[in-house]
Amino acid sequence: MNMMSLSSPATAVHRVLLFSPSTHPSTFPTLTPFFHKFKSHKSPFFTIRNCTSITAKPSSHFRKNRPPNPNPDPKLTALRRLFSNSDVSIDAYIIPSQDAHQSEFIAECYGRRAYISGFTGSAGTAVVTNDKAALWTDGRYFLQAEKQLNSNWILMRAGNPGVPTTSEWLNEVLAPGARVGIDPFLFTSDAAEELKQVISEKNHELVYLYNSNLVDEIWKEARPESPNKPVRVHDLKYAGLDVASKLSTLRSELVKAGSSAIIVSALDEIAWLLNLRGSDIPHSPVVYAYLIVEIDGAKLFIDNSKVTEEVDAHLKKANIEIRPYNSIISEIENLAARGAALWLDTSSVNAAIVNAYKAACDRYYQNYKSKHTTRSKGFDKSNENSGVPFAVQKLSPVSLAKAIKNEAELNGMQGCHLSWILYMQKLQIIYTSYALDAPFQLLKK
Repeated sequence: MNMMSLSSPATAVHRVLLFSPSTHPSTFPTLTPFFHKFKSHKSPFFTIRNCTSITAKPSSHFRKNRPPNPNPDPKLTALRRLFSNSDVSIDAYIIPSQDAHQSEFIAECYGRRAYISGFTGSAGTAVVTNDKAALWTDGRYFLQAEKQLNSNWILMRAGNPGVPTTSEWLNEVLAPGARVGIDPFLFTSDAAEELKQVISEKNHELVYLYNSNLVDEIWKEARPESPNKPVRVHDLKYAGLDVASKLSTLRSELVKAGSSAIIVSALDEIAWLLNLRGSDIPHSPVVYAYLIVEIDGAKLFIDNSKVTEEVDAHLKKANIEIRPYNSIISEIENLAARGAALWLDTSSVNAAIVNAYKAACDRYYQNYKSKHTTRSKGFDKSNENSGVPFAVQKLSPVSLAKAIKNEAELNGMQGCHLSWILYMQKLQIIYTSYALDAPFQLLKK
């Protein structure tokens, strides 16, 4: 079966939205601020200091009622205090909106950017230095951010002329040779590499803080609990294809690409591939999990408390093992130690996973060389039959497969759209029986 013959389920409006046909992830807007080539022209939102240096004026510059010396923000003060810890030692910290799976809409417990800044929009990036704090968001949220950010924050209107990106701003405000910290689980590998390259222009170092997220450190007991509602099986009559068929086709793609395993981290891809649905994120039927598929088996990394007897039987039928959610890094390292060629979509898999695999591969190569010093020729990392680990960096085949609907999914899409039309017709009938302000009267009720 051709991998492109697989498709995504849709039996309700929220499923249609989540599992609608997708193309390459780069076609969708990301939370990374835009890059611009600046022209020499005046703008009320920025100041040109030289031909290559642009500093955005704070939004408070335009707020006449804002006091010139704002009161310190206790959250920012607590966060900055962590910068000087011996195991941290950074000059700036970047807090994105995403979770470890690069979801735009996330569980409340992962709303770190919203917690530290007070801005609750779905898209945005916060950057905190020792003496400044700035937040980037797009045009959907300019007004909301103006209202929600306190006077300690600079609002960066991403996409407007003259507004620098996060990395450009860091190059502007930090002294050369600064250390910029990130949580590597919250950045894709591609995004982290791009950030690293840009800030290196000022000799800044990108620091991966693996041990803990600094916002979590100050959030403490006030942080919401992780979601723990049970996972459910998505009925085959809606999915159209069983899990075994989908995995079989995926494994055919692995063989074609010369890889022996793949890591799937996008939550919608896991839900589609395994015919599972969850309630971890409001209005999105997904569950927090990772999935590793190998030629002869698969492992689902998930909080075991969410797995019901029905789901357990469903997974065992497809020869899928259940592992603890937080053991994903150790399993990635085990794959490299076993010589697995791992398919990595670096545009969606987080930097922590990619770097863990690369580091484990390096250890494997060093051990191999030390044991074969008498050989005149080394091994070829690109040879899929050489028995050594290497990365196959390609777009996830699951995202492509679920973009094409099968018959059951097409019927589901059509059915839910027809139901929506009927619902709108009923609303129209109700509205016509009221006065002209009927919608407002209904809202009051």
